[in-house]
Amino acid sequence: MTEQTTPSALVPRRLVGIGIDWILCLLISSAFFPDPSYPVDGVTVIERAFLAGSTFATLAVWAVQHLVLVATLGSTIGHRVLGLRVVREDGARAVGFGKAAIRTALLALVIPAVVWGPDGRGLHDRLAGTRIVAIGAAA
Repeated sequence: MTEQTTPSALVPRRLVGIGIDWILCLLISSAFFPDPSYPVDGVTVIERAFLAGSTFATLAVWAVQHLVLVATLGSTIGHRVLGLRVVREDGARAVGFGKAAIRTALLALVIPAVVWGPDGRGLHDRLAGTRIVAIGAAA
C-alpha cells in the first residue's frame, strides 16, 4: 500500500502527535516569550517550564512550526515520532504552503479538527485536501 492509498491514521495516534507538538511549543513559549503576569512564587520548575509562556505566543509558535514542517516535510515533530505523515489527496509529492496554511488555520480553530467523517478524516483535512496517514509497515 502506498502513502496515498493508506487509510487515515487512527485518531488516538494523531492526538498524541499534536500533544507532543503542543508540549514542545509550551517549552519554547516559556523560554522565549514568558508571560510577565505568571507567578514566580509557589510554582515548581516544571510548572514554570511548561506554563510560564504567553498563551498567544504558544499558539503562534505551534502554528508556525505546523505550517512550515507540514508544508516542507509533510510531518511535524509529533507526527514524525509516531510515524505519521500528511499527504495531499491529489497525490502531489509535497503538501505545500497553501494546503498547509488551510490545514493549520483550521486546526488552530479546533472545531474543524474534532469533526470527523466516517473515514476518520477531520474537517480540516477534508477542506485542505489532505490526509494524515501512517508511514511504513506499521500502517
